[in-house]
Amino acid sequence: MPQDAGTPEKSDAEFLREICERGLIERYGAERVDTDPELRTRLEYELGVITKMGFSSYFLIVWDFVKYARDHGIPVGPGRGSAVGSLVAYCLKITDLDPLRFHLLFERFLNPERISMPDIDTDFCVERRDEVIAYVTDKYGKDRVAQIVTFGTMAARAAIRDAGRALGVPLPEVDRIAKLFPSVPGGYPIERAIDQIAELKSIYATQPAMRKLLDTAKEIEGLARNAGTHAAGVVISAGPLVEYTPLVRFGDGGINTQYDMDWIERIGLLKMDFLGLRNLTVMEKAVVEIRRTVDASFDLSTIPFDDARTYDMLGRGETMGVFQLESEGMKRVCAELRPSEFDDIIALVALYRPGPMDWIPQYISGKHGRSKPHYLHPTLEPILAETHGIPVYQEQVMKMAREIAGFTMTEVDELRKVIGKKQKDKIPFYQEKFVAGAAVTSGIDRALAEKLFNHIEPFAGYAFNKAHAAAYAWIAYQTAYLKANHPLEYLAALMTSVKDKTDKLVEYIDEAKKMGIDVLPPDVNESLVDFTVVGDAIRFGLAAVKGVGEAAVRNIIESRDRDGQFTDLFDLAERVDAKQVNRRVFEALVKCGALDGTAGNRSQKLAALDTALELAARTTRDAELGQVSLFGEASFQAPTLTPKLPSVAAPTTREMLSWERETLGIFVSGHPLSEIAPMLARSGATGIKELQTLPDDTAITVAGTVTGVRRTLTKAGQQMLIAQLEDTTGVCDVVLFSKMYAQGQHLFENDAILIVKGRLRLRERPGAAPGDEPRVELSVAANDVTVFSPPEPTVLGGAVRGWHVEVTDRDQIDRLARLIDEWPGEVPVVMHVRGRSQRVARAIAGNARVRDELERIFAPQGVREGALDAHG
Repeated sequence: MPQDAGTPEKSDAEFLREICERGLIERYGAERVDTDPELRTRLEYELGVITKMGFSSYFLIVWDFVKYARDHGIPVGPGRGSAVGSLVAYCLKITDLDPLRFHLLFERFLNPERISMPDIDTDFCVERRDEVIAYVTDKYGKDRVAQIVTFGTMAARAAIRDAGRALGVPLPEVDRIAKLFPSVPGGYPIERAIDQIAELKSIYATQPAMRKLLDTAKEIEGLARNAGTHAAGVVISAGPLVEYTPLVRFGDGGINTQYDMDWIERIGLLKMDFLGLRNLTVMEKAVVEIRRTVDASFDLSTIPFDDARTYDMLGRGETMGVFQLESEGMKRVCAELRPSEFDDIIALVALYRPGPMDWIPQYISGKHGRSKPHYLHPTLEPILAETHGIPVYQEQVMKMAREIAGFTMTEVDELRKVIGKKQKDKIPFYQEKFVAGAAVTSGIDRALAEKLFNHIEPFAGYAFNKAHAAAYAWIAYQTAYLKANHPLEYLAALMTSVKDKTDKLVEYIDEAKKMGIDVLPPDVNESLVDFTVVGDAIRFGLAAVKGVGEAAVRNIIESRDRDGQFTDLFDLAERVDAKQVNRRVFEALVKCGALDGTAGNRSQKLAALDTALELAARTTRDAELGQVSLFGEASFQAPTLTPKLPSVAAPTTREMLSWERETLGIFVSGHPLSEIAPMLARSGATGIKELQTLPDDTAITVAGTVTGVRRTLTKAGQQMLIAQLEDTTGVCDVVLFSKMYAQGQHLFENDAILIVKGRLRLRERPGAAPGDEPRVELSVAANDVTVFSPPEPTVLGGAVRGWHVEVTDRDQIDRLARLIDEWPGEVPVVMHVRGRSQRVARAIAGNARVRDELERIFAPQGVREGALDAHG
């Protein structure tokens, strides 16, 4: 094991003790270590167990690579799983949560009475996780370190489709059967579906061909379909790996074992999980930005557990971007619970899962004093008081069995596993053991003991590991703290983390706008590589522009830092390296608006681009070759090119938005549907973002603009169309099957605005990487498609004497001016601004469409009809 240079060789147990002794003082301070006997007792106990079980070297290996990460500025998570309950792990700085403060059990991690390998999983910054794996590989040898293979298995739907192809079943029939399976993470087993879904059960019983399809699919369901690299697993061996396991290389990647995780453990090899957690990367970038703009000494590890702003924000349900708490359901729970202490967040992480979710209302009621916890026995109160009488954590169940029935830690662990894994045949044995133990340990009669066991049993089946919940609650709290106290810096980091994921980027930009934070387009004179804070706004990073590589971005920034801001397109072209910043990069920068701060409109700059690049190239050649001969005469006089922008009309709003979508993936300066969004809503359309909350096969209407079209053939050779439809809330696929293709395909053209009626289709897809959760994709199977036509304006009943509008910001005035351009008329407009009134010089139309648009700009309560008198 690695030891400090210059120290005499020690045994692994001695070296582990030495590091833990130092770590104990660093964590708690010398005074507390000397005065608090619990610390010394707990450390001695854990070290004794670890040494006795022969795991000292294991802890040192983990300590070594975690120390390497921390020493090299690689963000490390606070811990995960039951290892967070270990004081030794805390002293080694493998974990970051005090197990004594949060009453975490070491025995949930290591059981001294039953030898099983410890399992310390570690989260690292997702961008730098590979550096840690490379360090371990270099340290222990390339022949002794490998990543672990994982096998993708065939879920029910995939099995049905594969069986259908092999049996020659028509695709529509296969699709009809597959659609009957619910979309749930992990899939829905065929046998269970036949038993529980009435329509499928009837088909299986009455249609022999479909019964053969399903029986064949059952045979291949669950079989391995493909191999890949496990998202986290790394194996380390004492000798060359070829002596223990077959190996394989996938493409140009690293070496993998051919045994999967289970078999690696069975043959006794040491397995480590090196996980990449995006949130650690986000927090690190946010901290860097805070130090750059606000507080150079900011340290996230020292933030208080009781920050009022953080709990106020959580209590309002404003959890977008907060780790573990940003789902729609969790937002509602946070608003109902109104967390006020860190223990509430731990409980939320543990409770918000299938099963325990049913206890959330009881937890909330207990927290706010609407109900009083009822304890079946006084022994339960100190164990369950922190969770208002509800056994939420596995550690609580373990304590109850130990203190009421005198179970040993081995028996407690076995009880937890038997109930958790629903081993019904073993439950009576442990029930009887509990009843007998309760009589001896606590003097409890049989009736009450059985009642206590029946009370514990359902919770033991669902209870969560508190150590893991506490560690992830700490990450949740840290992200919430950053959002509540440093929203600009945190949201900028969030946006950087999803710059390639358009849907998520749009969500975070919308969240920023709700918080009153402007998100500015890229700017060659202000943007950095990533999203950054500029004053009270967030500026797009240049690396978020599609077609602009990071090398080009760094070259632009280096030139700007060295020689000052760019004055115009020609200046930029002359000062950057043409090999890194080529024509494609310039075009993307112009189209996205990154040069809007310099002279000219975007169309002018695109038209002048070739001239600018030729001038820059000529300047470079002149500098390299020189223009004067040895005799002092000009060797060549090139024709003069004037650095001047041509007279070209400015692009239309639609053109600019189209360019922004092309280069940024989103619309920045507006949305092409903004003006007609209220009318689309009145057509009965559901917002695309809301589709995620609806069940499969729901009849729906969606409306939006077509952003992409793909025509293809079904397996049967029939024509079909898949189009992307976007509204102001999101994007979804619209599928036009063969029955609708002929009558509707001609309507699907880019930028067409369509109203589509059909049925929602939810389809489960495997995760993007091995080990990832399956994801659910949604689309709409169209059965009616019409082109949106704005309704003809109707005149309001009677003559409108005047429009009165309440102005609250400058943007409203600009939008009003555009509306008057579009709908000029005879009706005067009076603006009311902070108690003062002013009549607008130009008049507008007096129809219902204008009223709708005015209400959209100023809100319904900010618009009224009235006399010409400014005061109405």
